[in-house]
Amino acid sequence: MKQTKEEFAMARGALNMTTPQLAKALRMGIGSDRTIRRYESGECPVPGPTSVAVEALLTGFRPKGFEEG
Repeated sequence: MKQTKEEFAMARGALNMTTPQLAKALRMGIGSDRTIRRYESGECPVPGPTSVAVEALLTGFRPKGFEEG
């Protein structure tokens, strides 16, 4: 199911991550925190793979090499 902008923003809040932290966890690259903000504002739809990755993060998955904080 496609994530809405509200669900995406709530997920980031539940993860207690900033936009740069979530972009890093999703391996989106430098400056991609702007893309996270665009998803949350509804300017861009949340892509399916991003939605699935956020769901995985919510279950406790962390990518290899990812450090919180």
